[in-house]
Amino acid sequence: MVKKYPFSTKAAKAMIAATIALTPVATTTAGLFGADKAEAAQVQYDVHFNTPQALVDYAKSIYTPIKNDENVVKTVAALKETTATEWNTIAQPVLQIPGADPTEVQNAAALLHLLLNKQTGVLTTENVQQFITVTRDNFNGATEEDYLQYLENVEEAIYEYYVTNGASVTSEPTFNMVKGILTAVQSAEDPSEDDKIRSEIVRTIKTDDTSVRAAVELLETTLEGHGANETVVKAAGQQFALQWLTKYGYTPSTGGGGGVTPPPPVPVQPNPDGSVVVTPVPTEGTNEVVVTIPAAVESQIVAATPANAPAVVIEVPNREDGKPVVLDIPASLAAAIQAKAPAADIVIDAGDVKYVIPLSKVDLTALAAGLGGNLSALTLRINIDELTAAEANSLEDLIQAKAAGTAAASSETKAASIVSGVEVKAPAVKVKVQLAQNGTVLSELKSFGNVYVNQELTIDGSVNTNNATGVVVAADGSLKALPTTFKTEDGKQVAVVGTLANTDGVYTVIESSVTFPDVNNGKNWAEKYIETLSSKFIIAGTTAGTYKPDQDMTRSQFAVLLSRALGLPGTTAYDGRFKDVKGDEWFNTNGEFMAAVKYGIIAGKPNGTFAPNDKVTRAEAAAMIGRALELDFINFDESQLNKSKKLADFKDVKEIGASTRAEVLKVYQAGIMSGASNKEFNPNDYTKRDQMARILAEFLIKANLMENIK
Repeated sequence: MVKKYPFSTKAAKAMIAATIALTPVATTTAGLFGADKAEAAQVQYDVHFNTPQALVDYAKSIYTPIKNDENVVKTVAALKETTATEWNTIAQPVLQIPGADPTEVQNAAALLHLLLNKQTGVLTTENVQQFITVTRDNFNGATEEDYLQYLENVEEAIYEYYVTNGASVTSEPTFNMVKGILTAVQSAEDPSEDDKIRSEIVRTIKTDDTSVRAAVELLETTLEGHGANETVVKAAGQQFALQWLTKYGYTPSTGGGGGVTPPPPVPVQPNPDGSVVVTPVPTEGTNEVVVTIPAAVESQIVAATPANAPAVVIEVPNREDGKPVVLDIPASLAAAIQAKAPAADIVIDAGDVKYVIPLSKVDLTALAAGLGGNLSALTLRINIDELTAAEANSLEDLIQAKAAGTAAASSETKAASIVSGVEVKAPAVKVKVQLAQNGTVLSELKSFGNVYVNQELTIDGSVNTNNATGVVVAADGSLKALPTTFKTEDGKQVAVVGTLANTDGVYTVIESSVTFPDVNNGKNWAEKYIETLSSKFIIAGTTAGTYKPDQDMTRSQFAVLLSRALGLPGTTAYDGRFKDVKGDEWFNTNGEFMAAVKYGIIAGKPNGTFAPNDKVTRAEAAAMIGRALELDFINFDESQLNKSKKLADFKDVKEIGASTRAEVLKVYQAGIMSGASNKEFNPNDYTKRDQMARILAEFLIKANLMENIK
């Protein structure tokens, strides 16, 4: 049975609030501890929390020299007058109260209450022993040594947060130290088995800036009501910061921003969701801004990454002064993250542009094998080159001109002549991935294997998701649509653009509106499907500017459209497998047909032909879609299938050939295709252009490659 901390959740919230409130007078009671950790900082004291008394002595050594300071006295007096109800109000913003386990809240409160006593110099050995005794069962039997080492690690983590973030001792001591302490509690290494102590706490505390600032504002308002105005509290916080920094050998700067003078190491910060944020220090070169991750920081990143981390986020600057940003990621770091957090992505965050490497799906060993197999010596070099506003405008003009005047080899590659505007709605960016060794580029990495790599592009304003899509634009303005979904982050619309290949060209998001006179205003039942896919540049009209929804599709046309919808990399090197396909026909001009062959989406006839000009039957269309759902990089959720649906639901089930039955059943259960009103599937009927639009759209939606059509 789990032992509960002996006070209510309300009291727990009060204790957490008390910790926040006293943080300004404790500011940076943190440091590098022990001679082995202190050499670089020239620490003058060998401090280890190897006994409760050592922890008490440490707290007194920080507090005693300034305990008579007028501002400290006034602040402490104001804190003593603050009621439990007031503490409860102050604590609310930094506690994850809805759904939180009361035991976790109480454990967090117990730890923070201990830190409160320590930081104000009133800690006693009885406080330490009580904390350990009461919470030990909650922490599943962690030892006293585990507790003390964890508290020592918390102190070091506060120090690291303070220095690496340039936390000020003059401008925002309250905010910086509240954020620092709450972050340290979550990030400090836990020596106990299976991370027993820290894991009970991190889910309870919020560390985002909005929550921390809200708590600090409530605190300052409360203390002002008890006679300690903002100036008094700020001065007390500065006193503690200056006392600690001076003691540990630093000369703090109190002018201007008031930050610490030593150059900061690369910060590694945990997020409440388990992800880790890394902000390397960039170096501006002549032609580019280079961001590297020193070897010493690799271990910090790996240590800070929990096993369930969803991502390691590496922050890099936005492009400035026309210089692209180059990030070097050691392959050894990627491998270490992959081993420790198997589901984690690596996210390169350049502000409005994010490049997401799905690390769990990447075979790093295979990448290295092609270059001698020495993974530890390789570096992934990510080049992110965002276009300037002027360059983006020129790109938009180029796209519009191309869309309006493209001559086509067939009706399926002809851009509809009635496109209503094409606007660039997101940052336009060139991305190049290379493999390097000792600073020398060995090769360009065209793909990470059969896996979608996402670019997340923040939308300028907003878009109608029916009409918008991510694209890669070639030098002549021609574009290739890419699978795109949308989400909202921080109140902004973000396009998630998937690509299977690192293609030369410019990636962006465009919005357009397409309609056809023989479809518009309800003239055809599939109007919304046709207009959506046309606006996304997946399907197109005829050379006459109409759509001809009743026209039958050919096998080659359907294969090309499916290849295009998936954004398959073009493969122009035809392997000659079909007796009736030369490889230079219109349907393989951009390699779309051969791509569908390569990925196993299309198959030939028993006689060795493909019959590209034959009309595609409904069963054949279902077979192509069904095979596409089986592709590894699609990650189709099989739980979407309605297993209550059976082929026997169709009166003409016997007409469905054995070679297509499995695929027909899957697309039927997935809701991508259905039967006619007479309860027949009509497997041998031809697939018309309006039917194709619905089938293709429903497939993309069910495969999470396109938003629902509104």
